Amino acid sequence: MKLLDPVELSRISNLRLKVNLVVEGVLAGLHSSPYRGHSQEFAQHREYAPGDDPRYLDWKILGRTEKLFLKQFQDETNLRAHILLDSSASMGFKGSSGISKLDFGKLVAASLTYLLLRQEDAVSVSAFAEKLSFYIPPRHQLSHMPLIFEKLETLSPGDETSFVSVLRDFGKHIKKRSLLVIISDLMGDAGEIIKALKYYKFRHHEVMVFHVLNRGELDFAYSGETVFRDLESAAELFCDADEIADSYRKIVSAFVETFKSAFRKSGITYNLCLTDSAVETLLARILKQ
Repeated sequence: MKLLDPVELSRISNLRLKVNLVVEGVLAGLHSSPYRGHSQEFAQHREYAPGDDPRYLDWKILGRTEKLFLKQFQDETNLRAHILLDSSASMGFKGSSGISKLDFGKLVAASLTYLLLRQEDAVSVSAFAEKLSFYIPPRHQLSHMPLIFEKLETLSPGDETSFVSVLRDFGKHIKKRSLLVIISDLMGDAGEIIKALKYYKFRHHEVMVFHVLNRGELDFAYSGETVFRDLESAAELFCDADEIADSYRKIVSAFVETFKSAFRKSGITYNLCLTDSAVETLLARILKQ
């Protein structure tokens, strides 16, 4: 799967990812500095993008080149983002949509990587199942992108997930206040997953969850005698799909609502993402909130 072609990039290239967290950093970027009272010493110019504050436009450069550039100052800081993609076996489910949850998650991860690096933020990308499949440390250069894309493109569904233990161990990679992005179907103990992510929020990190599901997992579009196979444990269940359909839909609806409600109360950004959605439309809606 080719993650991002030029057409897809052009659709999302004007989106800006800004989080409601004052972050620490050393490079000029888009976000407020945690250090109040520092001198506004000029550092560099950056090309203007839609959504930027026009007060910092350099009118002299505009007059000479007819191009828009912003002034940046020493006490502006960049965002450090850690993108964590679930690559467990359950993410390999594609149903009738033609794209698996993992491939959809790869596209979301690649799009966010592009957006963040474009605005000179530092990005780390990791994948996990039972443990981390790979960890790419945070970098802010656009030259960082090919390595990330290569790792994503070659990623395949793994084994059973150990979501909570991975989250507990991942803290050693986060040295400063950051944005933690989780892309997962959240298949596991809901209470333990919520508790683990609330810990990162308690530690003053911004947390954003992309809950990736196939529409068939919500609608349960099956009928008659059917064999259902667990992608992670390989256990099988033979039953009449019509008899369990109503109960199944209620359980899945409650499953989704559990995460949505708990994350909202904890200040964690929750986004339900169906794999038949257009990624650029999804990101536009989410990032403009």
